[in-house]
Amino acid sequence: MIYLDNGATTYPKPECVYAAVDDYGRHHAVNAGRGAYAEARAAAAMIRDVKKRLISLCDAREQAEIVLTPSVTIALNQIINGQPWQRGDAAYVSPYEHNAVLRPLHRLCQQQGIRMIELPLAEDLSIDAEETARQFAKVPPKFVSMSAISNVTGYILPAATVFRLAKQYGAFTLLDAAQAMGMLKIRFAQVRADAIAFAGHKTLYAPFGIAGFFIRNGVDLNTYITGGNGVHSLSMDMPSYMPQKMECASMDTVAIAGLQAALQWQPSVHAMEIEQQLMAYVLPKLKKIPGIHIYGAPDSACQAGVISFAVDGWKANEIGAFLDYKYGIAVRAGHHCAALIHRHLQDEAFDGTVRISFSVFTTQAELDVLMEALGELNREVLKKISIDILRGNC
Repeated sequence: MIYLDNGATTYPKPECVYAAVDDYGRHHAVNAGRGAYAEARAAAAMIRDVKKRLISLCDAREQAEIVLTPSVTIALNQIINGQPWQRGDAAYVSPYEHNAVLRPLHRLCQQQGIRMIELPLAEDLSIDAEETARQFAKVPPKFVSMSAISNVTGYILPAATVFRLAKQYGAFTLLDAAQAMGMLKIRFAQVRADAIAFAGHKTLYAPFGIAGFFIRNGVDLNTYITGGNGVHSLSMDMPSYMPQKMECASMDTVAIAGLQAALQWQPSVHAMEIEQQLMAYVLPKLKKIPGIHIYGAPDSACQAGVISFAVDGWKANEIGAFLDYKYGIAVRAGHHCAALIHRHLQDEAFDGTVRISFSVFTTQAELDVLMEALGELNREVLKKISIDILRGNC
């Protein structure tokens, strides 16, 4: 398999991550914070080390706490549902947001009467900062959410600029760094976010099962998920302080050990540099494909290792099936859980886009195979694939 779906999850992982998960699962997989014995204390110490490494990664010492969660979707739900919402509050989102942000906010619009407002785009689909300032003046923001990197086009959004404007109105600012943590250098103070959510299994190269968020010191959230966490067990109430008030249930210590190994490995690689080199290599080749439509960032300087495209006469999922069946190339086809931006891309005729996304393990030779495959798109092959699928042969 040639794997080009790293925007969904990076694969493969570094060998040290596999080794750490295997070793911890076999020899140390006890419940942290629930026992006074040596292995339980060691598990708790390992979790503290991971949090320290995350704080260091974003230069957030003495500025933020880390809350660990099983997935970034849960982290985003805790942040969004932890707000002190009132009817009529304005929640601004970029059109590039993932459904992990949009759907919780949509539910709050229905149930609590808040308003979800899209940040304005310029003609080139970049965030229009001047129009944003005017919109904030007209309808002051209570909450602003932005993706660090679009999972559809690879656009690196100007979050710090927008958050600076939002802070003039005292808004809560949320950065969804699921596609960015570990690849972009995110400095907590500079980005002006109150919370930064991250996914372990994406650009941090950790396993599934571990994610979380940074929360600025002094910023409070209402507790959204409750349960046991080994603290004040005789009380029916969750603790009232961070991060314990947001962390409940047994932590996946095996996945956290994988994250620890990934964080130790991170300084040895330069992910953004590698992905930009791959982008510079493949983009000119993509542009030579007849009838292609490329959906990338407005400027190559703000482009990360994700790009979408469509080809005249083909549905996105048809191209995905062709690449998989004939060449063993794994791409993503469709709408990528990001409904708003697809309206702006106007990709209805293609039923979404074909997304290719890189990792530090992607090679130019693999991209050459992709280009060869796209050069051979033809209807007869697609017809054979459809017949084989119906017959259960693939």
